[in-house]
Amino acid sequence: MDMIEIKNERLTAVFSTHGAELQSLRDQNGVERIWQGDPAFWTGHAPVLFPFVSALKDWKVKFGGKEYSLTTKHGFARKSEFVLSDCTDTKATFTL
Repeated sequence: MDMIEIKNERLTAVFSTHGAELQSLRDQNGVERIWQGDPAFWTGHAPVLFPFVSALKDWKVKFGGKEYSLTTKHGFARKSEFVLSDCTDTKATFTL
């Protein structure tokens, strides 16, 4: 898991390659704008919920005439390691 930082004159954003999750978003005054994951309540920050939000009825979905089983809430992307495929000072592109 790597941490990737991008910024411009107004914001600094930090992403984790684990889940391509936004970990921090600070304004130009250094004020944090993202939940910082208090373990007493919830350790996440801003997860990518793909391919669905919540759970599936009977943990199954039909797509393109086929039935698939997905047994984790909120899909699989949030628990996957993404690859940083492009990065500049102001842009980060992640691939799964």
